[in-house]
Amino acid sequence: MGRPKKSEGMRVVEQLNKLLDAPAEWDERELLVLDSIRKAADRGALLADLLTIEGAKEPVSTRRITELAAEIRQCEANVLRWSATLNPDTTVPEQKSLRHQQAANTRWRN
Repeated sequence: MGRPKKSEGMRVVEQLNKLLDAPAEWDERELLVLDSIRKAADRGALLADLLTIEGAKEPVSTRRITELAAEIRQCEANVLRWSATLNPDTTVPEQKSLRHQQAANTRWRN
């Protein structure tokens, strides 16, 4: 008995976890995003397997191949878009320029 094979989604999440520095952790929102990324990557891997099966059938259904390919592309796009929302460097808050601070204070007071 060997170790169970890691899913594609778990491999993607592990790669994203490597971006974090040692003491940093993902916040709750980011954990939800990571879960969505894992699910989309797993779904994309399953669809890729189905695409391989469909491609081996005789006669090949071009309609089904096109549908599966579109779904795979959508899953990949989702993973990339959601990955871009993660910010592993949030330990240092972004500083506002003095000019932006003064403008905000002016708006707040008037």
